[in-house]
Amino acid sequence: MKWTTALRTLEDVADRCAHVSRQPAGIVRLRVSEAWVFGALLGPRRDDLPDADAVQVALVTNAAEEDSAAGTRPPAGGHWLAASGLETRPVVLWFRSAQAPVWNHVVDRPVRFWTEHDGLDHDVLVQLRAGDGAALRPAAPAPGELVERLGRELRVSREALRRSAVEYDDKRWSPGSPAKRGDVLADAALGYLAVADALDRAREAAAG
Repeated sequence: MKWTTALRTLEDVADRCAHVSRQPAGIVRLRVSEAWVFGALLGPRRDDLPDADAVQVALVTNAAEEDSAAGTRPPAGGHWLAASGLETRPVVLWFRSAQAPVWNHVVDRPVRFWTEHDGLDHDVLVQLRAGDGAALRPAAPAPGELVERLGRELRVSREALRRSAVEYDDKRWSPGSPAKRGDVLADAALGYLAVADALDRAREAAAG
């Protein structure tokens, strides 16, 4: 993906977030209040970016922290994606709860570029366009802070995996789409394993 294409995609994310935010809460229950960019777009400008992860965005929602485990969708997340049209766009989305920090082992030192109240932050886009996104990033968390954050993420992920496994087993032979339930279980399992691995690395780093 071209750098300019990636930036247009980021602006498209902001437009679609704004579009859904104007819908009544009774129609779209999941509300997104902020959008943060992370990943390649915060690095130096390049002619081409890997298509798979060129545009990575964390969406801060009104979902509870326990419903926002790493790598999973919160309740009504699919409905929000359908309303926004972003599910078919070349962007990697992470749903994060407003009850917890937006950053974690994947959402690394992100930069906010849209809010429901103020809209698109054009100053951020200017710096990203110039390849100066690194100057906008917050400082990296201290090793102990990262361990604490990932410890909490792991507890949330473990409970999400437990719920997904129980639901999958309870409804294994029920009508409906077993593949869809399997996808939910796989997302929870992969998210849990990724957090567990990240926590192990963080503990090793903190130990020196």
